[in-house]
Amino acid sequence: MRVTMDEDEVREESEVEKSINVWRQSERKIMIETVQDLIQTSHKYAKSQYTPSAQRARWTKLAGQLIWYKDQILKNFSLEAMTIDLQTLKRQIRESEERRERETRSRNYPTIVFRKPTEGKAEDAEEAQNPETSEASKADDPEDAKENALKTA
Repeated sequence: MRVTMDEDEVREESEVEKSINVWRQSERKIMIETVQDLIQTSHKYAKSQYTPSAQRARWTKLAGQLIWYKDQILKNFSLEAMTIDLQTLKRQIRESEERRERETRSRNYPTIVFRKPTEGKAEDAEEAQNPETSEASKADDPEDAKENALKTA
């Protein structure tokens, strides 16, 4: 069994991780073989006497691009690079879950406050006792405003 070391833990690889690593290596091998075939084909067409001269530059350029692509596959799809990427992704997922959990715990929802029926009646009684506020509230109604204007005039 192989032992992997994360930054904060030491553990053994599970069977699932082993099968994933085997699959990755097989996919990497297939990708490299395919790109190598394309590189050989593009070299063949670039050097062929039957290829028009205008297309030779294109085939040469394609071969260069495929060589660069193969180099990137070799760098980025190595087992070490993929393991590091996987560990980084796991850490990011763990951190985002912790952050989301903290946000849900600390979320302050605004409370909905309903007026008690006694409060509304008490305010209405105060308005009725204070004649200035009751006249002002009556002035909001257009008909009452006309009556108030006639009384004051």
